[in-house]
Amino acid sequence: MGRRVRRVWMVLHIISSVGWLGTILAAIALSAASLTTDDLDRVNSLYVAMEVLADAFFLPGTALLVITGVVLGLGTKWGLAKWWWVFVKLIVGLALFAAGAFNLRFAVYNAADKAGELQPLESSVDVSLFGMLCVMAGLGIFAALLSVLKPWGRINWRRNATTRREVQESTV
Repeated sequence: MGRRVRRVWMVLHIISSVGWLGTILAAIALSAASLTTDDLDRVNSLYVAMEVLADAFFLPGTALLVITGVVLGLGTKWGLAKWWWVFVKLIVGLALFAAGAFNLRFAVYNAADKAGELQPLESSVDVSLFGMLCVMAGLGIFAALLSVLKPWGRINWRRNATTRREVQESTV
């Protein structure tokens, strides 16, 4: 992969990461606002806005984040499983994608449907969604920190395989 192409992918990855984090932070703000009001019309409006975010950005934003990260990993010296920080970022990205695709969007839809009935939401619905969003934001910030700090060094798959073999032989 040429230098210019890598830069384009890097810019796409940064934009998708920042955009995704901004979307999650906006959803946290909407969720926090819904937790602090008793006005059922306002709660409904907040969850409708969160549903729009979920439809437009949760899944596509996370998919773009993972795809650009994988392309960068495959097309640069960092690889996908050569360095611990890259490997952990890949796992975090896949976890965020799975959570966004299979859990978060449906939690938002469920809360929006309940708020649309203009009945008070169960506190577990509000708090659970807020907590889920906070965990996802924390994972996104953690992944960003990994990109900057690049901790832990190279993965030595050969040494790890040798160590496992030695442990197995010593227990026999």
